[in-house]
Amino acid sequence: MRKPLCLALFLLAAVSGGAHAEPVQIKPGLQRLNGNLELPAGKTAADGVVLIVHGTLSWHGQETIATLQKNLKARGVGSLAITLSLGVDDRQRTRQCDVVHDYAIAGAKREVGLWLEWLAGQGARTVDLLGFSRGGAQVASFAPELARARRVVLLAPAFATADEQAEIYQRAFGHPLAPEIEAARKQPLQKRTIDFLTCKQAPVLNATFLDGYAEVRPSLAAKTGHPTLVVVAGKDEVVPDLSAKLPSEVKPVVIDGASHFFLDLYGEEAADAIASFLKKE
Repeated sequence: MRKPLCLALFLLAAVSGGAHAEPVQIKPGLQRLNGNLELPAGKTAADGVVLIVHGTLSWHGQETIATLQKNLKARGVGSLAITLSLGVDDRQRTRQCDVVHDYAIAGAKREVGLWLEWLAGQGARTVDLLGFSRGGAQVASFAPELARARRVVLLAPAFATADEQAEIYQRAFGHPLAPEIEAARKQPLQKRTIDFLTCKQAPVLNATFLDGYAEVRPSLAAKTGHPTLVVVAGKDEVVPDLSAKLPSEVKPVVIDGASHFFLDLYGEEAADAIASFLKKE
């Protein structure tokens, strides 16, 4: 028989008025998966939750995600921010570079699906999806296959064409991406030490390397299969000129002056736009 999806649900704190944060852990297989549930005062998961996916090699406690959860809670929106395992059991911090990278976007989709299943078990009547940065591009790519999701929010989604991926790699590491892609394609199941994402000289499975630099085009923002909001940082240094790259049918909300990570009051503005979108009838 299948093991119960929920291994444990731990209460971290209860604050005045009944609003609370709960670290959540599930163990659907060999790996323990972690998340953080933030609910407004007087509400439960049954009142609806937005599931939040983090950016590159990050986790649910990263500043942009943690602040977004608090800002959404203050606006009456419950959220579950998850940490993708990225091949690591019980991952609770930024993904270490020196641990072998052996995972793919298919694993991220599977884990998001498991969390959707967990939320259904908590009686959540509606579940929305929100992805930040690389998580935004990932959510856009697999959202059409997640029928349980109601709405989708893409927060500074890190879309990139093949040419843009090559430019980013060259700028970050000082050598071209194309030869590394060619070598990875020849032996996809081999591991090697290579510059990868935000890591210098990390042990990486070639198939994971190819997955990490797969083209994720902005056109996906119009193909999520759900009502979708794209929130753009006006001074995004990671995904510059995103508004101009989006398909014409996508009408983004631009937070003027915001950097990619929506710090300080820019995070408040982003939360205003997201909460308004999610509360629409």
